[in-house]
Amino acid sequence: MSQFMQFLARYKKILLAVMTVFLALAVIGSITKVTWLSVAGYITVTVIGGVGLVLKAVSALRYKVVSIELLVSIAVIGALIIGEFSEAGIVVWLFSLGDVLEELTLAKTRESIKDLTNLAPQTALKVNDPSSRDAVEIDVDDIEPGDYVLVKSGANVPVDGVVSDGQGYVDEASITGESKPATKELNSHVYAGTTLTNGTLVVKAETVGEDTTFGKLIELVEEAQDSQTKEQRFIDSFSKYYTPIVLLLGLMVGIITRDVKLAITVLVLGCPGALVIGVPVATVAGIGRMAWQGIVAKGASVLEALSRADTFIFDKTGTITTGKPQVVRSVNVYGGEIYNRQLLASAESESDHPLATAIVEWANPYQREEDNHNELTPMPLLPVRDVQTFRGKGISAHIADHQVLVGNERLLDENDIVHGELELGKTTSHVLMAVDGKLSYALEIADTLKEDTPQALEKIRKTNKNTRFILLSGDAQSTAEDVVKDLDFGEVHGDLLPQDKEAWVHSLKSSLKGKGHKVVFVGDGINDGPALATADVGIAMGSGTDVAINISDIVLTRSELSQLATAYTFSKKVMAVMYQNIAIALATVILLIIGLFVGYIHMASGMFIHEISILIVIANAMRFVRRKNPKN
Repeated sequence: MSQFMQFLARYKKILLAVMTVFLALAVIGSITKVTWLSVAGYITVTVIGGVGLVLKAVSALRYKVVSIELLVSIAVIGALIIGEFSEAGIVVWLFSLGDVLEELTLAKTRESIKDLTNLAPQTALKVNDPSSRDAVEIDVDDIEPGDYVLVKSGANVPVDGVVSDGQGYVDEASITGESKPATKELNSHVYAGTTLTNGTLVVKAETVGEDTTFGKLIELVEEAQDSQTKEQRFIDSFSKYYTPIVLLLGLMVGIITRDVKLAITVLVLGCPGALVIGVPVATVAGIGRMAWQGIVAKGASVLEALSRADTFIFDKTGTITTGKPQVVRSVNVYGGEIYNRQLLASAESESDHPLATAIVEWANPYQREEDNHNELTPMPLLPVRDVQTFRGKGISAHIADHQVLVGNERLLDENDIVHGELELGKTTSHVLMAVDGKLSYALEIADTLKEDTPQALEKIRKTNKNTRFILLSGDAQSTAEDVVKDLDFGEVHGDLLPQDKEAWVHSLKSSLKGKGHKVVFVGDGINDGPALATADVGIAMGSGTDVAINISDIVLTRSELSQLATAYTFSKKVMAVMYQNIAIALATVILLIIGLFVGYIHMASGMFIHEISILIVIANAMRFVRRKNPKN
């Protein structure tokens, strides 16, 4: 029997199409008074769709479960016995349609998650040994633990592994919480999804394939299909008792009134189809729609909790900030500013430090071309010679007959260059340039807010004006406060270790317990893992680590904070649709039963209204399933 049921499940869409053709023929027969065509059409529809219905009911009974399929099966068989062929056929067809619509919704969810895997590297450069540079490009899924992969500057690391050759700088703010790229050399660990900003590495793979960060996303959403909200759990429990009660009611009506048609009508109208279908379809459609937008929710209960959240706790680096150092202020101390920037860009172009790239991009000097409508064009870099690198301090070089030093305060102190009177921010990193023994230029460098952070927080606040924002950071208190000084954060706590963040979230949850509040923590790294696991809803940036993504309840695959605002508002919409569907379903059943016993509703009209209610709740939920548009 199981093989036959698998056959029916595999070809359910084709069978529904066949049923629809025969149903159309039956309707044509009814209209044209061709009785044999009408009867044959309805019976064919009933047999094609009813066989699977009956088998499901029998299978459930084996486990002592009185399912909704049993109720429908008895009603359909009874309708056939008393000659109500149209009722039997239409009931079966509508239930088959609802089943297919649910499957299509799930298919869209899976398809959207597959699209998200394009965010991860699809190929890798495989080499035979650490010293080899003769690489072969292969599918990343073909890499096995122990293989060597070549990672070039600017590329994403495709596996978790250990550096076997080369050196460079890897942007892994999502892992360590540190905004400055990490130096990688022999025996250093690297992680999938991080970016090699400078250098060349050969990595020995340790974790590959589906175990990498983005390879798990499809599995996460499929698992979400099996999760339930408390509303769904209530409905499932309700159905276990409701179905036997309706069967008993139908039997009693048949015995008392001796009206078999009335008894069967009770069974047909008593089927809680819209109630059973309405909540899971809303859940599946909602999760699918969020996936189109790059938001992976790991369960229906997550949406429920997020919809009731009013306290949002944020990590700083890589969450509300870019995680990448940027020049935020410059001070021209001595000499012409354009020429100083030209000297600075020329010197930093000789460095392989990650900060150098950011500085060169920022300092790239311009000159006006009088013959080209005064347009600004890049000035050429000046020739550089005698470059010396001072690890942890900076560099020196001869540029255009000038002795140039670029680095931090320690470098200038060691060369007896005065810089103390220069007022620079206490919460920023400093890069100073001295020309011919005199301080000429200074930069302040900091980890800046993501572009969409202010707008995202404002959108959340508009959704719930009582929302509370809190920042927890491992950075110094002054640095953390400076980053969010222009944002509406009620509390800012710095100098925190991972265990401190977890304890803080746990304490807040305990103080709010029983008051209807839900706490959300948003982070991206291993250091955020304990706090993500402790919060009512843990939300991880997609650029984060396996640990953060696995522990979290929601993953923002594009690592954009605007996705958090979208997820928050959308969770409320999904719950609203869920409650609407419950109300529609319960109201329909109550009104139909009342109408039946007062004489206003009969089998044909009642069945029509009942099945229309199923289509209404499905259509209400399917509003979420729209054309792919991940930016909305």
